[in-house]
Amino acid sequence: MKLYQQLILFVLTATAIPLVVGLVVLSRNESQLLDGLMESRRESAARLAELVDRDLGEVLERIQAALGYVKIEGMSADEMEGLLGIVYKQSEDIIQVALVDDRGKEVTRGVYLERPEDYPEYQGRLDVSVQRHQVFVGSLPLDKALSAPPGSAYISRPQALKGSAFPCITILFPLLHVEERATRICAVEFSLAHVVARVLESGYARGWQATILDPTGGEMMESSLDESGRLTKKETAIGATHAKIRAGKKRGAFLVGEAILAFAQVGLTDWSVVLWQEKEAVWSEVRQARYMTLAWTGASIFALLVLGSLFTGRITRNLRRIAAGAESFSKGALDTRITLESRDELGLLARTFNQMGEDLEKSRQEIEAWNRELAQRVEERTRELEIAHRRLLETSKLAAIGQLGAGVAHEVNNPLVGILGNVQLLLLKQEDGKTREVLSEIEGSAKRCRDVIQKLLHFSEQEEEHDHLPVDLNKVVEDAFSLTRQRFESQQIEVRWNLDADLPELLGDQRQLMQVFLNLLSNARTAMPDGGVLEIETSRRESEIVAQVRDTGRGIPPEQIDRIFEPFFTTKDVWTNTGLGLSESYRIITDHGGRIVVESTLGSGSSFKVVLPVGRGVGE
Repeated sequence: MKLYQQLILFVLTATAIPLVVGLVVLSRNESQLLDGLMESRRESAARLAELVDRDLGEVLERIQAALGYVKIEGMSADEMEGLLGIVYKQSEDIIQVALVDDRGKEVTRGVYLERPEDYPEYQGRLDVSVQRHQVFVGSLPLDKALSAPPGSAYISRPQALKGSAFPCITILFPLLHVEERATRICAVEFSLAHVVARVLESGYARGWQATILDPTGGEMMESSLDESGRLTKKETAIGATHAKIRAGKKRGAFLVGEAILAFAQVGLTDWSVVLWQEKEAVWSEVRQARYMTLAWTGASIFALLVLGSLFTGRITRNLRRIAAGAESFSKGALDTRITLESRDELGLLARTFNQMGEDLEKSRQEIEAWNRELAQRVEERTRELEIAHRRLLETSKLAAIGQLGAGVAHEVNNPLVGILGNVQLLLLKQEDGKTREVLSEIEGSAKRCRDVIQKLLHFSEQEEEHDHLPVDLNKVVEDAFSLTRQRFESQQIEVRWNLDADLPELLGDQRQLMQVFLNLLSNARTAMPDGGVLEIETSRRESEIVAQVRDTGRGIPPEQIDRIFEPFFTTKDVWTNTGLGLSESYRIITDHGGRIVVESTLGSGSSFKVVLPVGRGVGE
């Protein structure tokens, strides 16, 4: 049996049996039916009161939440006005908002709209003039709000609202200002338009008249809808209902003359929702229902059959969509979504499929993200290996140059000693002034060659391991600068110090480290022949100590930065030294387990950072 056939059989059975039983019960006990109708009206009034209570409660919660997000202590007038703006946006039924002190004086400008039609997002709001806002502030029941604890809310009695068919209420929220030890009151004028509309719509849909009573028995509003849909007025048994309320009853239903009255109290207030309906209208409905039951039974069954066919067709179509979506998922199309507006089990199944697709797609995205992160880490490690490789090549290059230099130096040194000795002997024997001048120049050049060879030999020889003792890097830098202070002053170079007084000691050779900073200071001074600024800074970064020498000199061309640590390489226009200073400094810092980082901008200056480990050294 197909699905729609099973549904038809079920509809016939489920419709016919309750219908027959209902007719029998209705015929035998109309008094019980009346009790049931009154109970139904009572429950309707209770549900309507709960809806009104929930609507008001939601507005109060939103406003209290908005006021509770911040504290008014220390807030400026503009910030307070912004807070009132947030409160104003909590409900479209809010007409205006004000913030006053315990004397009723506004502490900041109120929030309201004089021409709400100029703001599309506030269409439907009621307009408020400045004069009306002043009247609102001046009529606030401050004594009620001041007697209420902070964090609570006081709701005033409903009042007629000029220019509107619906009443309004004033809601006061006391706020404690701790610094001033005073109370601030946030006053909200709230329209009951939606509350009234809900009561009216409920009564009109069921043929009732609806009203709301205040604690004194006065009607906040009492209305019904005629055939044209306009509001009308009609007398009701309000006095009898108010007597029940004064007797302490929260809800109930009873007969008053030829009418059925049902009422229920709104939880947040002392209001009561009252529904009224003529008894004759109720009984006419019962009689009409009895007479029309049989006539409608056939039509209902036929309609149910048609609707059943449509319903089963809809179920079949939804099942096909779900099946197509499952097939797409199985093929890897995880972005496929099943669109079903149904809220039944099929809709739940479709939402479950969609959630499963989102979870699978999210998992795939996470895997792809991990792959990208892994690739990035591999790239970073590769870059680190390349840097280490370049350092290894630099060290190998320095070692090779050192060995070559040692061989050349030994070969050149002996003939050079002979040349220098002979020149000096000639100087002792020669009396001619011009010849002595030429010999002196030869002697000076030979001595210069001798010094270069000695430094080359020193660079190529493996120094003995020095004991690495605790060293104060700040003192090393200061001592190195003291040896060249006069030269910096003579070139009118401004020196700026920024030494970390809490710098920890490191293990190293103080003499070698001083030589490094002498070379760096000498290079910085040479780079600023016309004066400039020299910055010397020390700092600690985690497990490393950083000493930085920064000048405002000529800078180093980008294509030469990678070569500055090569022996005999220089960026100077004229050779004034051997070109071994940075090479020797690089070797010393490397032996100490550190590194030299160079940053330079052509025309703006250079920065040399010496990075050394804390508590580490060669031989440790």
